[in-house]
Amino acid sequence: MSKVIIGTGHDLPATVLTNDDLERMGVGYDRARSGKSLDEWAMERVGVHSRHRVAPGEGTSDMGARAATRALDDAGIKASDLDLIVMSTFSSDYRSPSSAALLQGLLGARCKFFQIDAACPGFVDATICAAALMEAMRLETCLVVSSDASSTYCAPDNFMVQCLFGDGAGAVVLKNMPGSSYGIRSHYTAGNGKMGEALWVPGGGTREPVTPEMVAAGRRYALWAYKEVYPFAVQKMTEATQIAAERAGWDVDDAAWVIPHQAGRNIIVDSARRLEQPLEKYVINMDHTGNTSGASIPIALDETNKAGKLKDGDKILLPAMGAGLAWGALGLVWYDYKLSRN
Repeated sequence: MSKVIIGTGHDLPATVLTNDDLERMGVGYDRARSGKSLDEWAMERVGVHSRHRVAPGEGTSDMGARAATRALDDAGIKASDLDLIVMSTFSSDYRSPSSAALLQGLLGARCKFFQIDAACPGFVDATICAAALMEAMRLETCLVVSSDASSTYCAPDNFMVQCLFGDGAGAVVLKNMPGSSYGIRSHYTAGNGKMGEALWVPGGGTREPVTPEMVAAGRRYALWAYKEVYPFAVQKMTEATQIAAERAGWDVDDAAWVIPHQAGRNIIVDSARRLEQPLEKYVINMDHTGNTSGASIPIALDETNKAGKLKDGDKILLPAMGAGLAWGALGLVWYDYKLSRN
């Protein structure tokens, strides 16, 4: 049975910080040493000019609810029509209840919900879980949401993470369409937990509980071994794209679009080069969003959809790689649900 996207939506918080804003704020960047402005450095290294920041007192679920509402409106259905909500995040509002629980309440839905604790590949994994549960439980309609406030894990004096990461949420509505040639045609997910500490937040869990000493040491912020992660990310983004295409019975050349996790512009460019694919078929929007973790694929998907670029029958590959270290991809055939309503 095919699980088809019938609605998309996203949310980017109102507060926007440019690279110039960050440099004025003092984020540990030494212009004199580099000989470049922070904007020049960031555009060259990661391809980000600006990013959004969640408002004080606002949670991951708030962004998720706005993205979800837009996806439901786009699908032409109500929250009460949902059979399931699957949410991915690594920046939950609270330790308990889950952001998925809060999201259900904000939407006024009554369906079953659950949350996947995942970062960059979160949307891929959440979509795989949603499709599997829809199949196993014979559910008709599911909401998949990925939402992250990555900025809450960015050290104030670490210009690399401050430049790279942004906040946001993306959502899709999946519909069961038996016998359809549209929808999800393949999936792939994998990981290497032994490399997890290459991109991690060490403090705040059971191993290092929150204490004044832990906070003072900056252990509640993300630590990133960029030189180690970069080549691995290129390799696994490339691998995930290839495998998702193969499992769908395609060549990568057959894809009209590749909508990747926005890990870094250079990572995406290098992966495209390895696959001998034109960069024009890759959706890269991180110049104005930054890396929004698991939300980056559904945000880019919604922007591309709303721009009218996705055509009925387009083959699309959605690869992701990041914290865990984990990676994966989806292959889907686009269904022009708006055309079907006319």
